[in-house]
Amino acid sequence: MTAAELLAQAQHILARRAVRGSSSRTAAFLARRALEEIIDDRCDALDASAPSANTRSKLLVLKALDPDVGDTASMVWNRLSRACHVHAYELQPSVLEVQHLCHLLSEMLARTDG
Repeated sequence: MTAAELLAQAQHILARRAVRGSSSRTAAFLARRALEEIIDDRCDALDASAPSANTRSKLLVLKALDPDVGDTASMVWNRLSRACHVHAYELQPSVLEVQHLCHLLSEMLARTDG
């Protein structure tokens, strides 16, 4: 799936009238995967493809070559990663939090596609 398709699926889950259980976490997983696609595509566009590198390494490269996108991507990836992990002592990520992160991803996708 493309980044746009993954993001649309995450937004669809969040837009349902009754978001239950781990729906917000599921949407966060989809959004994080969309972001990873955006990061890969942006690195490719900057001739800095690194298919075997982990996401943190790619974010460092992206921050060096495209600071605006890199800074936003790093912040969103960190927050989505935190939302994806289950901790017994923390609440589920809120729908509003994940919606906000999806909105930031939509803006990033629009900037990097054009």
